[in-house]
Amino acid sequence: MSLILRKPDFYDSFRCIASRCTDTCCVGWEIDIDDASQKAYRKVAGAFGDKLRQNIEDGHFKLLPHDRCPFLDKQNLCEIYTHLGAGALCEICREHPRFVEVYGDIMERGLGLCCEEASRLLLEGKGPLAFTSEECDEPEDEMDEDDREVRDEVMFAREQIFKALADTSIPFKERLHQAFGYTGDKPLAPFESASAMVEFLAQLESYGADWDAALARIKAKVYAAQEAGRLDKDSTILEDQGFFSETESARLLAYLVYRHYSKCLFEGREQGKLMFALFFWNLARFFTRELAGNAAADAQSIKIGAIKILSKQLEYAEEIMEIVEISLDG
Repeated sequence: MSLILRKPDFYDSFRCIASRCTDTCCVGWEIDIDDASQKAYRKVAGAFGDKLRQNIEDGHFKLLPHDRCPFLDKQNLCEIYTHLGAGALCEICREHPRFVEVYGDIMERGLGLCCEEASRLLLEGKGPLAFTSEECDEPEDEMDEDDREVRDEVMFAREQIFKALADTSIPFKERLHQAFGYTGDKPLAPFESASAMVEFLAQLESYGADWDAALARIKAKVYAAQEAGRLDKDSTILEDQGFFSETESARLLAYLVYRHYSKCLFEGREQGKLMFALFFWNLARFFTRELAGNAAADAQSIKIGAIKILSKQLEYAEEIMEIVEISLDG
């Protein structure tokens, strides 16, 4: 039986921009090597084959200082790709930043927003976020009738959120209320104050120096506002920095719901997964410059930088996602 493959409207437009990327996905991550790739690397002849084998340890590449992949050259290009071709890349390098979830006979694919090109494609899309569906030959996951019924209820609820966010005939504030019950009076809920939110973020394990610097800038902004009397200890009022348009905000919110909400079928925390989209969006719009850390860049780069660093910190460690979702699952 064929699966239904669902993808966001920008998925098929994605191409890695390689050395044109201002960041690289080959730094800062442990790069696991699948068994098939390890077997293939053992057979590569010559000096490059020797280098491959010398830089593999316990099923992953030995990272250089600053967590740099040993096969990333000075132009931020992959030496495995240039020497052996795309087919020689290990699975995680072939697939990143793509992700896939399977819910019985439904497969959903997407692109992680830790990738600046994925974030750019999301933001530059015209109009509300849309999805395509097609049949594919991948095997389906077993799911009994009761589980399929629950899945369909969850996906129906998610579809109503998409429809509400896409309804440009009503004001954006009303769309947020219909989709999330969000009024904006407590934008950092369940945190009682901006400083409480900052302290929560500070307790999460950091993915690296860029996040540490961004969080320090956010702390400085919040505490400066408190000292100036603009935020008392019970206040959660912060100003939208004005970078994200309503269309961009709606697309970002819908995409975050698409990526995370249906996983409540396996993990629970339904409300937490829904509120995560709002939490991420509010952080991105209130602290755009602090997250991006580049006041001289153009507005588009600043927005992409803010989304990218939030995605890296919050979405790419299961432990952190669980902590955040539990905190939001009220």
